[in-house]
Amino acid sequence: MRPHGSRRRAGFSLVEILVVITIIGLLVGIGFQAVQSALESGNVTKCQANLSEIASSMSVYVQQRSKGRWPRESGMRFLLLLYKHREISGKNSDVFLCPGTGDRNDLGPDEETGSSYDDWDNLDSADISYAGRDTDNHPIRNSRLEEMIIASDDNEFGANHKTATNYAYADGSVYAWDLFQDGEDLLGDFPEMEFDGPPIGPDSPVEKFQVLRID
Repeated sequence: MRPHGSRRRAGFSLVEILVVITIIGLLVGIGFQAVQSALESGNVTKCQANLSEIASSMSVYVQQRSKGRWPRESGMRFLLLLYKHREISGKNSDVFLCPGTGDRNDLGPDEETGSSYDDWDNLDSADISYAGRDTDNHPIRNSRLEEMIIASDDNEFGANHKTATNYAYADGSVYAWDLFQDGEDLLGDFPEMEFDGPPIGPDSPVEKFQVLRID
């Protein structure tokens, strides 16, 4: 028999409900951040694979088809010469697109992948995610290829990635420049870099990216 005067507690108090909602909100937030972090990490890794493929294809082109001569074109044309000469073509031309951007390289939903690169005289930098070597001002010498940067994320319409900017050397090696590690000393002078990444080109505050061009 239930003791006299005792009552069954019905439901939850408002405080308890708010505590549960708060805990659920925190767990959802933590889970969302983990998913976002995983996606960003995956994008950086895929981007590095793209740059590695571009650099490897460029090495093959130079050694086997260009008699050891590097392209004279600069910027995106330096890279897209690989498409022009069909070293990279069709669906493989997706390597010119960083997964961290919304860039596309076709003229419409029914067009072949890479078709926007066919009009060589009217190439649009919005159709490629990477900057190429500025050979006009920084020609490539065949010696010390491990010190010759030939491509990087372009960060043209905002950073390709949240903190990393990937770049490739002429020997095929690929690295990542991190905004909050390698660029810590620059953030005070260029706070906009925290949102847009380091600009690429002759005016870049990051010396290694000054040898590249976007257009």
